[in-house]
Amino acid sequence: MTGRVFTMPDLGEGLEEGEIVAWLVEVGDTVALNQPLVEVETAKAAVEIPSPFAGVVTALHGAPGGSIPVGEPLVTFDGGEAPASGEPDVATQDAGVDTGAAQARVVGSAPVSGEAVKATPPVRKLAKEMGIDLASVAGTGPDGRVTAEDVRTAADGGRGIAAPTPAGSTLAGSTLAGSTRRAIADNLERQAAVPQVTVFRTVDCTALEARRSELGTSPLPLVIAALTKTVAEHPALNARWHDGDVEERAAINVGLAVDTERGLVVAVLRDAASRGIAGLAAEIKRLADGARTGSLTPAEMTGATVAVSNTGSYGSEAGTPILSPGTSITLAIGVIGPRALVVDGEVVARPACTLSCTFDHRVLDGATVGRALTDLVSRLEHQQALGDLPA
Repeated sequence: MTGRVFTMPDLGEGLEEGEIVAWLVEVGDTVALNQPLVEVETAKAAVEIPSPFAGVVTALHGAPGGSIPVGEPLVTFDGGEAPASGEPDVATQDAGVDTGAAQARVVGSAPVSGEAVKATPPVRKLAKEMGIDLASVAGTGPDGRVTAEDVRTAADGGRGIAAPTPAGSTLAGSTLAGSTRRAIADNLERQAAVPQVTVFRTVDCTALEARRSELGTSPLPLVIAALTKTVAEHPALNARWHDGDVEERAAINVGLAVDTERGLVVAVLRDAASRGIAGLAAEIKRLADGARTGSLTPAEMTGATVAVSNTGSYGSEAGTPILSPGTSITLAIGVIGPRALVVDGEVVARPACTLSCTFDHRVLDGATVGRALTDLVSRLEHQQALGDLPA
């Protein structure tokens, strides 16, 4: 029998490494095809990586808490059954999830100390650093999930405040930046190198507020519906810079920035132009819930062609969003509130917001974006145009 080396698979666009959370097998174990080998945390999710073939484990390359780059050895097997006919031999190439090997499974939590405690990997790591047994902590998150605040409260004897540490220091053995924060930082550094410009427009939201009240939804699904219609009319906004040229794309996939305990996660609302407002609202909720619980699949966090950030959800009036990987525009929606607007020569108080549109200047010119943004604003300000959007 010959040895086989299974390398760290590519679990999503832009991800360069994964941090080992827990090994699910030991050296000497005989594993079956598709048996989970290891739980890995990435910038976007915690995933269980299954074995691409059966065999005996002879080496585990890395310890919990350590990071392994994509393409580097993860597990070595002694022999093992070959993959099914037509599937590639992962011993001789990168064993990415698109090679025909079993797909990684996203998990929101993993058993800790023998108990099925619901907690994300960063929270489990925090508990370990603070010396807290998660099984003894009452979770206050969704479905009883233990949050970082729950751990800190337990560490402080239930008083709900962080235990003091010397000025300028952190808890012994801890780091401020986990693998998620480091991956976000790496992505932002790469994206910051893209020549990008942000333009702003004020929107009179009188019609938008009336329509969303009529439909019983938040403004976000209507803005996304209007945006996808505008992008369809201005297809350059859906293109990207790739391999030294502009690449056009047909499907409009909207990346939604979601604030989670793990940090910022971009969930992807696929083929948004084919959905009505109610369908958009339902999918937005599903994706946001999945992002916060860690249950999204890698495919649900990749492939965005345009991006939207609802900065108004936390009171921000405007901002300069950085482009998401693979996109040429990011639209930030500021908070809707009363503003003094000039209407028919009179200054009146009306609900309004600021749209901030950051664009890739390699792909788009200011005039192109300006015309598209004008059309978007017009669509959002007129009741008939909003009524024409599929409900």
